[in-house]
Amino acid sequence: MSTSSEMNLSGKDAVSMMDITRDTNNSAKNEAPQLSLLVKPPQKVHMRISDFTQLVARNLQYYLPGTRVSQLKKITDWMNSSNLDNKVFWMTGHAGTGKSVISAKVLHLQYHNSLIGWHFCQHSNPLENTSIAILESMSGIMASRLPAYETAVANVDKKALETAKAKDDAMEFYMLLFEAPLNAMAPPTDADGKTCLKLLIIDAADEIHDKQLDKFLKVVTCFSDLPRWIRLFLTSRRYDKILKSLSAKVSFILKPDIFT
Repeated sequence: MSTSSEMNLSGKDAVSMMDITRDTNNSAKNEAPQLSLLVKPPQKVHMRISDFTQLVARNLQYYLPGTRVSQLKKITDWMNSSNLDNKVFWMTGHAGTGKSVISAKVLHLQYHNSLIGWHFCQHSNPLENTSIAILESMSGIMASRLPAYETAVANVDKKALETAKAKDDAMEFYMLLFEAPLNAMAPPTDADGKTCLKLLIIDAADEIHDKQLDKFLKVVTCFSDLPRWIRLFLTSRRYDKILKSLSAKVSFILKPDIFT
């Protein structure tokens, strides 16, 4: 784990209110660029990566220009905050309150900045909703966007990884693909040597089926052991199981009001 007591977000990765306003104005003029989220696994890393291009594009269609600005500001302020202990931002609310639309918008805003991984859960696609599938896909995306991570994860014990996958051992899979390589690599920096904070997005965790949800929540509670430059933006409905797990075991979590 990084032991640096001070970590500044570089200007390259910062998204400000000016960026949000400019993006909102572009959206109003139908100038928002379409993103392809189809990721080709790097040569050193062979992972099955999920493609959420159509899902995110569909969610973005429901974003109304000029709305959600205060919520996006809260997320941006958290992302750019010097309080590095707040690693996890959990956005929670009832069905239909726009959580996935916000997730798509955050992805759109951060895609060319701090974003290094994403996953959008869907109850209708159970094969991509397992903890192993989520971790494997996000790891492949991270390797494609973070060269130092690609190098670190390429050295993972492949036999141990396959064994964990065969046993559906999500915790061991997480340790091999996330905790060990991320803590072993040097923090990403900009041209001035400042550490760049990096963002992961996991949307609609409540869409994960019960047994897999238990495994997934155990993994999420371990994100506090990742390097301090990693941030996780997580959304879900306010289920008692999720509330109890996150509130009791995640040391630093920001829970905004339910979005309406």
